Parts: sequence; structure tokens; C-alpha cells
Amino acid sequence: MKRQTALAIVILLTIAGFTLRLYKIDAVSFRGDEAFTAMNWVEKPLVETLNSEIVLKDPQPPLTFALFRGWRIVFGVSEFSLRLLPALLNVIGVPVLYALGHRIGGRRMGVLSALLWAIHPLEIWHAQDAKMYAGWAAASAAGVWLALRALEKHRRVDWVLYIIFAALAAYLYYLELFTLFVLSVFVIIAYWRNWRLIRHWLTAQIIIGLILAPWFIQGRLLTGSGYGGTTFGFDPPRLLTWFLPSLTFGSSLPENLIALLWPLILLILIIGFFVLRRQNRRAALLMALLGVIPPLLLGIVSLRLNVFTPRYVLSAVPAYIVLFAALVEGLFRRGDSRAAPTNRVWRVISIALLAGWIIVSGYSLYNYFVFFDYTKAPDWREFTEYLHDQVSPDDVVIQAAADEAFTYYYADFTPMERLPANPDQSGSEIESVLERDREQYSSLWLVIDPPPGWENAEVGEDWLNANMQLVRSVKIGTLPARQYMDWQLKSDEIESPPLATFGDVAELVGVQILMPPEPDGELVLWLYWHPLRTTENPLKIFVHMAGNINPATGTPLWTQDDQFPQDERISTQSWSTSENYRDVYTLPLSGVAEGEYTLLVGLYDPLTGERILLDDDADHAVIGTVDIVP
Repeated sequence: MKRQTALAIVILLTIAGFTLRLYKIDAVSFRGDEAFTAMNWVEKPLVETLNSEIVLKDPQPPLTFALFRGWRIVFGVSEFSLRLLPALLNVIGVPVLYALGHRIGGRRMGVLSALLWAIHPLEIWHAQDAKMYAGWAAASAAGVWLALRALEKHRRVDWVLYIIFAALAAYLYYLELFTLFVLSVFVIIAYWRNWRLIRHWLTAQIIIGLILAPWFIQGRLLTGSGYGGTTFGFDPPRLLTWFLPSLTFGSSLPENLIALLWPLILLILIIGFFVLRRQNRRAALLMALLGVIPPLLLGIVSLRLNVFTPRYVLSAVPAYIVLFAALVEGLFRRGDSRAAPTNRVWRVISIALLAGWIIVSGYSLYNYFVFFDYTKAPDWREFTEYLHDQVSPDDVVIQAAADEAFTYYYADFTPMERLPANPDQSGSEIESVLERDREQYSSLWLVIDPPPGWENAEVGEDWLNANMQLVRSVKIGTLPARQYMDWQLKSDEIESPPLATFGDVAELVGVQILMPPEPDGELVLWLYWHPLRTTENPLKIFVHMAGNINPATGTPLWTQDDQFPQDERISTQSWSTSENYRDVYTLPLSGVAEGEYTLLVGLYDPLTGERILLDDDADHAVIGTVDIVP
């Protein structure tokens, strides 16, 4: 392949890679870690941030904070602007991988490596993430390439460039230390007889260490952070079943496909190692070390910290790319032999392998961009917009998940609390806070499911269900919201005079129709009852929505809810004539056509079907009309 052709292809791949990184970059809300970036990394002056507890709670080196702070000052704090920075930095990896592949195996191998980085699903996922993992991954790859240049060319300029990029990568993310360790192991093994080169290497490492020392050896980082990680502990089998497929095809593939893929990926990479070893033994050794050692080191660290997740070893991605590119290039080159035309079948195999890799990568990207199951975050914007519309100023919102994304989007619209605030908060403390809130606020909103694995995760919801009335339960996408109110009614909930009197049994003293209908397709009503007497048999209450003739039933009835009062918490046989009761009804709207409908309420004996008549002998009360629109 000619130099000009290769460079033209790399330019096109860089443009394509950047396009993929821009595609739908702000279509999804911030996830929790990104929201933490937006709230804590970029809103304060850099010096204040670096001297705060943020660098301990979310351990990042100073260059990361500096870049995001400077970027925010110029471009703002929206999803698009904060994600654009890692996207720009990560796409630099396209020409870097070309340079790395070219140095190891020639221009064609460089082009293949650039292609695989441009479409790499995990790199694109993190390039659209307001963190620095994607930028660090590109800088780490550049450091590996420059290290090879320095070791092969022995020029001062190459050593200086390597030192600069190695230090920059480490100042972008702490775990670049894994890559520095891998390179040192590689140099000792590959050049153990070349003491002069090893001395140069050690000198470079000392200089890098001196550059990193002012930040990396702070006492508060080494002994005082208390950071315990936010993901998982070490699970060795998942190095193959999770890390390997994620670092090659991302995290947007079905589990059954992953189970089939990871042994195949492992086999391909092993064969790629031996193919590359025949051509460039040292490069094969380096790629093997780079692909294996960082995940193993992360596993060791994960014995003490919950940091076992693929994003912390994105520096290993170039190794997998180069090994696969070496296999494709080796097979293609073998099929290019004119002396043995039958060998050209190898060219077909190499093209098929590459096509398969691209197809799986494309499938993963398609899932990521299109299907909600693989979206990095739920729709926090829609969820918090719903709460802004429904939550009253005298309500409190209780977040059960301790998710910074909710905090970011809800933006202190009303009082908000986190329960449980952490996995160690006692159940008695949670209950004490809820008891106080019940006295202080009109209603309590419990939002988002609690984190799995927390022993106190269900305490709050259990207490609310046992002590307060669930008056609304809705799900927006995957995010639940539940509204609770005290069983004891407040005086302003009751209307006067009564809206309807059902014989000598009960008065309907208030109605609230919660319009518009809930996003999940239900209409919620609150009815308020004042008993006049108890009854011999337990009566049920119905709410009907009536309109034009329903083709499905041949009647005006379109949807309904029939139930005993308060879902059998009370009974008309024993309810108190000195109290008023709030009752919640939910009408499903699935299949209800657009139009105006009348809401009807009545009481009846379910044993006989007999309805309780009103004063005007009607067997139901009309409580209002609603307009149902698509």
C-alpha cells in the first residue's frame, strides 16, 4: 500500500470515527458519574477542586480536572459540550493506532488497526461519556507507540516525546501506571542484553516518576482517601466472560451471544499472537503483555477495592486490535503469493474474519444507539420533568438510589433527601427521618429503586407501605415514582357541601382527578368518603369511564376500577362515621379511543349486585368529564 493511499484512508477513518462519536452524543441523559462531573468537577475554580475532597471521593489526576474545567468555561455544561471533549480526544486514537500498527507490521496493518479503533464500540461508548477514560485510552496508545519509536530509533527527540506522553497519560488517569509497568517488563525481557538501552529506559522512567511525584505521592491520596470503589470485587472467570468481549466489542451485546463469542475471541487473539510473533517477536511480546497484565493487575487491586470493570483497563484495547489486525494481515499476505494460487483462499478467510469483526462491532453499536436496553442511562430528563409538574412545593422527594444523575436533573426543585444515604445507614435512622418527614410535608415521593445488595435498601419503602397511603405509583421508562400521603386527611382535602349522597350509607365529599393521565397510560383518581353508617355486607365501589359505544363491549363502558374501600384496608361493615377516608382508583387507558368521557361512581353489594341509590334514585354519581388525547 502506498503512503499517500494509506494516509488518505486514515484521514477518512478519522472523519468516520469522529462522526460515530458525535452521533446521538447528547441523545441520552447523563449517567450518575457524568452528573458528578458536571456538578463537582467543573463548577468550581480548579485550585479549589484540587484542594477539596472531590479528588478523594472520585479519584482522578489533576490534568483531567483541569481539562474539564477549562472546557466548561468555554463551551458550557450541557450533555453535548461535556461529552464532546472526550470524543475529540479519543478520535486521536485513529491515527495513533495507524502509527502503532504501521510500526509493528506495515501500512496495511496500520490501516486495519485505525479502522478497528474508529468503529470500536467500547471506545465510542466512553467517547460519549463525560469522563476521561476515552481520552486516557488514546493518550496511553500514543505513549506505547512513542515508546516503541524511542526503543528502536534511540533518538533524543523520541525519548522526550515518550516521556511527555507517558506523563500526560498518567496525569489523565491513575491506572496508566499499569501501562508503564507493562512497558518496563517488556523492555527488561526484550532487551535484557542491551544494558545501554535499559539504562536509557530507566532514566526515562525516573524522569516520568519525578514529573508525577508532586501529585502522586501526596499523603492524602496514599493513606487518607478512604475510596472503596463503586463497581465490583475481583471475579477471575469474568476476565474471559466479561472483560474480553467488552474490550473487543463493547457492552451492548446479548448475553447468549457473548457466551458464544468470548471463546472465539480468545482463540483469534492467541492465533494472532503467533502470527505476529513470526513477523515481529518483540511486538508480539508487548501486545501479549499489554493485553494480559493490566486486567490481572486490576484484579489484584480489586481484592481490596470494588474497581473490577473493563473501563479501568481501556489501555489494553490497542493490544487486542493489533493482534487481530496482525492475524488478518498475515492471512491476507499469505494469500497474496503468486507462486501458489491456491493459497489465495487465505485472502478470502482474512476478508471474512475482518467482515465478521466489523459486523459484530456494527451490531453492538446498533444496539447501543437504538435499543433502550443498552442505553447508558435512563431518561432522567423526562423523569424529572414529570416530577417538576406533579410534586408540590410542600412535598419532599426521597431518592432511594443515591444517584447523582437524579440530583443533577432535579436541581433542588423541592426538598430532597437520600434514603438510604449509604449502605451503612441504620434502619432506625431511616425510619426516624421518614417519621419526621410525615409530620413536616404534605406527601412523600419515593423515587428510583435502591441499589442492589444494600442491606438497608428496602427499609424506606417497607416503612412507607406500612405507615402511609400509596396514592400514586407510576413508571417513566424504567424509573419508578411513588407518592405517599398520611392516612389522616388534612382539612383542605375535603369539599363542602358533599358532591353526592348514597342513601344513608356514605357521602362523597371530595374528588381529585389527576390529569393529564400518567405517562404509563393510567388515569388516577382520589375519592373522599364520609361514612353515614356501617353496612351488613361489605360494599364495593366502582369508577366507570363512559362515552360513545365501545366496539369491544357494545356498551358505553371503556374502562373501570372496582374495589373495596382502600383495597380492603377498611370495610363498610366497620368504617367509622367520625372519619373521612381517601380512596385511590386507577383506570387503565390502554385501548381507550381519543375523545371526551364521563366518570361515574357508585356503591354496590357484590353478593347481590344491588347498587346504593342516590337521593334522586340514580344508581351512580357523575363526578366529572375528561378528554383523552393520543
